[in-house]
Amino acid sequence: MATLLTRQTDASSQQPSCNFTDPAQAQMVALQVPLEELQARCARYRTLLASLQPSQEHTMIQAANFTTDSVRQLLEQSPDSAFIRVYYGIEEDGTHRLFMAPVTEPMALSATEAADMLFVDDCCHCPPRLNCPADELLDAAD
Repeated sequence: MATLLTRQTDASSQQPSCNFTDPAQAQMVALQVPLEELQARCARYRTLLASLQPSQEHTMIQAANFTTDSVRQLLEQSPDSAFIRVYYGIEEDGTHRLFMAPVTEPMALSATEAADMLFVDDCCHCPPRLNCPADELLDAAD
């Protein structure tokens, strides 16, 4: 069975927002989950994309890859950051991209702060399927 690090929440409350002033309050717990539960998350997203008119299943990112080295560089440049924020964007040519940045505050990054910050692009994503071959979470063929 897979282990999933996830936010600890009270079953009766909604997912709380991130506490940027005290990241220790964003406690992560290790849960044992069947791989099928994670596959179902991906399948629900894929179903949503396929239901849109026109279908977006071959346009929208279903998974992205970041190099381990780029994540290390991000953490080394901002060792005091308690969170990594992942942004979804579209380049001028229409290519969908994910990129990430370290954050410590809940507000948008200021131009001054962002000017000297390291941002990391995904190195490749799926679709196309050839970027994520034999990925059991993305079970459907592109």
